[in-house]
Amino acid sequence: MRDKLDITMNAEGNRNIRGSVGHLFDGSVLSVAAAGELTSPLVLMRQLGLAVGADNISDEERKLLSEQVTLTSERALRLASSLNMTAVTQQALPLEPVNPLSVCRDVIHELTPMFSAYGREITLQSRARVPLTVANRNVLQRILLAFGDNALFYGSKKHPIQMAITGRGDRVRIGVRDYGPAVPIDMWSQLEGRVSRRALAPLSSRPQASGVGLITAQRLAEKMDSIVGIVRHRDGATFYVDLNVSGQMSLL
Repeated sequence: MRDKLDITMNAEGNRNIRGSVGHLFDGSVLSVAAAGELTSPLVLMRQLGLAVGADNISDEERKLLSEQVTLTSERALRLASSLNMTAVTQQALPLEPVNPLSVCRDVIHELTPMFSAYGREITLQSRARVPLTVANRNVLQRILLAFGDNALFYGSKKHPIQMAITGRGDRVRIGVRDYGPAVPIDMWSQLEGRVSRRALAPLSSRPQASGVGLITAQRLAEKMDSIVGIVRHRDGATFYVDLNVSGQMSLL
């Protein structure tokens, strides 16, 4: 099945792309692709581990290397954990009213050490009162963490990565804005095609992106009746998830 794309243009001339992926392959292919993506951080952790054990480095250098090992392993574990949630045999996800602001704060807290280690920042923008959404809190965190990992190399001190919560009718949108190269209109189908072929760069314009991470985020969103999409800006992109508003009123 081919992508069903809903492409609109907003007032700023940014192109908004929503749609569902065609699921060109089953979970086993995605798992094989993930194994390939995990090779790089595993090799890096091995190199860092050897460096930590060297005799000719200072205590400060050893501490920095240890922190890099921890951050690299955490990023790899996030990918593996998210992939596990997409298992076909997994039962329907339990959904409940979730405070999106609380989830975003937890995600920012988890991502900040990694961003700081790379000399980058990630910030949160939100209005004072945000309605509750219908979601699975753990899955929503996985999706936003994947967006954050994807944006890591496409921001700077001058242009920090921005996570923003906005309301759109009966939905709440959580987006992660970066300042990287343009993404193609048919990004989702390109991702599936290149991941199925185990291409080293799932997006030619963004070699640091995790194709497995983005596809996993899209499939996790499907499992909780949410929609993942992209807004293409003149100077970057916003990866977002649209969530249904809960009928329960938020007191926060």
